[in-house]
Amino acid sequence: MATVAIEINDAGLVIAGAEGVRAIEPGFAVVDGGRVATGREALRAARLKPRHSSNRFWASLDLEPGSGGLAEPLSAAELAFAQLESLWKRFGETGADAVLVVPTHYRAEQLGVLLGLAQECGIAVRAMIDAAAAASARPFPGHQLLYADAGLHRVSAVSLEQGQEVAAGAEQGLASAGLASLTEALARRAAELFVFATRFDPLHRADSEQQLYDRLPEWLERLRTEEEIELALPHGSEEARVRVRREQWLGAAQGFYRAVVRLLAQSRSPGTSAVVQLTDRLAALPGLAVELARLDDVHVETLAPGHAALAALAAELPAGPGRGQVKLLKRLPWRGPPVELRGESVPAAAAAAAASEPAPREAPPTHVVYQGVAYRVGAEGIVVGRAPVDGRRTIVVGEDANGVSREHCEIVLRDGELKLYDLSRYGTFVNEKRVAGETALARSDVIRIGAPGAELLVVAVE
Repeated sequence: MATVAIEINDAGLVIAGAEGVRAIEPGFAVVDGGRVATGREALRAARLKPRHSSNRFWASLDLEPGSGGLAEPLSAAELAFAQLESLWKRFGETGADAVLVVPTHYRAEQLGVLLGLAQECGIAVRAMIDAAAAASARPFPGHQLLYADAGLHRVSAVSLEQGQEVAAGAEQGLASAGLASLTEALARRAAELFVFATRFDPLHRADSEQQLYDRLPEWLERLRTEEEIELALPHGSEEARVRVRREQWLGAAQGFYRAVVRLLAQSRSPGTSAVVQLTDRLAALPGLAVELARLDDVHVETLAPGHAALAALAAELPAGPGRGQVKLLKRLPWRGPPVELRGESVPAAAAAAAASEPAPREAPPTHVVYQGVAYRVGAEGIVVGRAPVDGRRTIVVGEDANGVSREHCEIVLRDGELKLYDLSRYGTFVNEKRVAGETALARSDVIRIGAPGAELLVVAVE
């Protein structure tokens, strides 16, 4: 019996067979006159009918009526069923069973709903496989192995355990950031550029807004290799045109990019080099390679579209669809030989990509100022506290200061960011917000320690 793999990711649901990837469809749904359209058809109408469009149903898989986020009282599960059924009818295979490749962050309730939807579609589910474990086909001895992916509403990093088998470990996620919010930020920035150059606002009308979103992927693809491109949209009987430089536009993406880099840095094990398996959904973003190059001692492996689904088909699976006993596999045998890394931590392909994509971001701060003296901060770091620390550069804020520890906090340049680590019993505050362990510092941030408090100003000296 043939087996088909279906990878669940709302940024692009993948269905693949032995011959390769059959389809990749975005997790969108639009209800029009009682008919539910999904995938690319729904994406092309999402801005034309915003009250009848949803792209959050795969993120929740909620059974509650109205949870689909539409004017119609449909549940998220009903919209997911409509898309899954459509995919299976068009790209499934008569007599085939299926393996479902699922996100690490899915809860047991969501997995149960997904399994029920698949069975309602007539899909004989052979197994469910964790996406990070499925994608990690080869070991990297001597390195920490991470899997980084993005959906429409979440970015995640999963740490893999490497032994006789690969096992999906802890997942850290950004639930407040995803490709949907990034797309909206880039669309707003593109609209601003049109307004500045031509006074034409493509977001003023639904039809021009839809055209803007339709053309975004093409424009972003061109920005991966071109320094400057021309954007064009229909405007009445003519076309509105504006030339934009890469850094002009991609500045809108820097908050998202920095969040991805920070997530990966937080997922690192101290003192080890790391291999980051980066899905095509992230690797395709222009400018991200520049940000990833800031990570210390990291090798980036870019995965091809549909990689997790295809790698799942190469795994040793249970003999056939279980009778009510479908297992979630988070541990799999390796499907390829070990990879020995040599040379630079960032591979030639990623380094070349970074070199071809000038960073549109602001340079990190360089100094902290205390009582009129500017102290340069480098990779060796500087300690702030009540007394000098042997063998370390120290900013001493006064032996009689209240609420100041001997080693209160450390400031260090790491992974291209100026970071502050709280070491105190009493707390360290940045812009009057208490630091929970660590935080990245930006220009003009104010660090306060103690009570009533000693203040340090974060600056950049150019």
